Amino acid sequence: SQMLSVFTPRAKLTPMAVDDLLAVCDYHIGSRSACVVTYQNLHGMKVMLEDREFAELHALPQTYVLVDGMPLIGLCRLAGVKARRSQRLTFVDAMWPFMALAAQRGWRVYYVGSTPQTLANGLAAISARHPTLTIAGHDGFFALDDARANADILEEIRAFTPDVIVVGMGMGRQERWILRNRDALGGVTVLSIGACLEYIAGTVRTPPRWMGRAGLEWLFRFLENPRRFAHRYLIEPWSVLAYVIGYRGQRIR
Repeated sequence: SQMLSVFTPRAKLTPMAVDDLLAVCDYHIGSRSACVVTYQNLHGMKVMLEDREFAELHALPQTYVLVDGMPLIGLCRLAGVKARRSQRLTFVDAMWPFMALAAQRGWRVYYVGSTPQTLANGLAAISARHPTLTIAGHDGFFALDDARANADILEEIRAFTPDVIVVGMGMGRQERWILRNRDALGGVTVLSIGACLEYIAGTVRTPPRWMGRAGLEWLFRFLENPRRFAHRYLIEPWSVLAYVIGYRGQRIR
């Protein structure tokens, strides 16, 4: 299906359904042409307004930005793009179809992020479902500015010779790591997936998928951990609303 991008002076969205995402990955991995697939939601809009590196990664021509949340589907429609409900896509929904395709194609997958225990449990769960998949990883507990630690991780990645690198270190941090190291990673596809491995590992309960389709996944997460998510879901959207109102007349497809 046709890929659409929505731009304001500082925001970019690339609405995709699961099949679109798999087709994009299949093309870039097959042709060894580097790309980054990341995501955007209301929290990410707030991060984007404050984090130059986050915004810079999203703005790169080879970056695809998934629509992670029904409010952003609404913003697409306000901007004149007929985004569909099926194009509200999180990596919680996409990871198992992606891993199935990776196993089928024989792609080598390297994961960077999570705690050591979550990493071990998550990779074990993936390997149990797809035993032929070649997958390895490194936890995300290192300082981004630690040149020695980062060099060691990059050396591990190069030795593994991955076809795709999956990064899950939290919104903002994962984007900085990808931006700073994308040239050293070579012509590979990079997926920025946030806390998705926590759900696969069973560290955090997966929200019912009907709640995601209904635009209520945020409510599930808030009720599960109100201390962690109160500011994100109850305060941050107002600053994003001010941003949207400020640019509402500047529509570029």
